[in-house]
Amino acid sequence: MASFGGQTVSFVSVSYTGERGYLGAKATTRSETVVAGCHFRPAATTEVDGQKNVATEIWKCTAPPVDAVLNAQPGDELSVGGVTFHIDGTVQPKYDLAGAVSHVTIMCKRQRG
Repeated sequence: MASFGGQTVSFVSVSYTGERGYLGAKATTRSETVVAGCHFRPAATTEVDGQKNVATEIWKCTAPPVDAVLNAQPGDELSVGGVTFHIDGTVQPKYDLAGAVSHVTIMCKRQRG
């Protein structure tokens, strides 16, 4: 398996189960899978300055094509160094000339403020 960087990223699958509880919310279940050989880096930052000051960070993860990465969904999370990022959009597999998946790109979002 090819390595795209020296970082380890935790892919967290988030699912909602059971009956709706207080305020209509379902119980949240998280399942974490650690994936080595990733490259996680900032892609863009925007800041809205108004009555509230909120910075939105967009991060890009390049990861090997393992099941936890290929099965990640919008709404799932990535954890890097104890910081949580939310997957923004669908995962994007990248193919080599033989038609096999060589790596996967995932865009993530984090808001602070």
